[in-house]
Order: sequence, then C-alpha cells, then structure tokens
Amino acid sequence: MYIKPLSIGNITIKNNILLAPMAGITDLPFRIIGKENGAGLTFTEMASAKAIFYGDEKTKKLLMTQGEQGPIRSTDFWK
Repeated sequence: MYIKPLSIGNITIKNNILLAPMAGITDLPFRIIGKENGAGLTFTEMASAKAIFYGDEKTKKLLMTQGEQGPIRSTDFWK
C-alpha cells in the first residue's frame, strides 16, 4: 500500500486513507475511532439539505463534530 500526504486545495492531510461518508455508520464515535486508527480524513454522515436548512435536531446530531480534530467544515451550517 502506498501511503503519502494528500493535498486538497490549501489543506494538507497526513495521509491518503479516507473514511467514506456512510449513512447510518459514520457517526461521531465511529469517526473518532477511524482517526485513532490512522484515517487521514473522515466525513460526517450524509444528511438531507432540507433538514440542514430547517435546523432539524436529528440532523444536527448526525453532523456533530465536537471533540474531533480539524479541519472541520460541517459546523459552518449551524452558525
């Protein structure tokens, strides 16, 4: 396996191992475990744009990133 740093725009990630967004799977604890086990980049669960627009509480829980290392962009929806 060829592991190397990955650059996306002006962000450099420590490696090219990515944990894909998976509905019903990639909640906060799963993403933290993925990072602890070497994933260079993790994604929140897939969420409905309509639910984000209306501030749905269940969707907020799906996209929670508290305690995760950055860069984190999903919190921009809740400002």
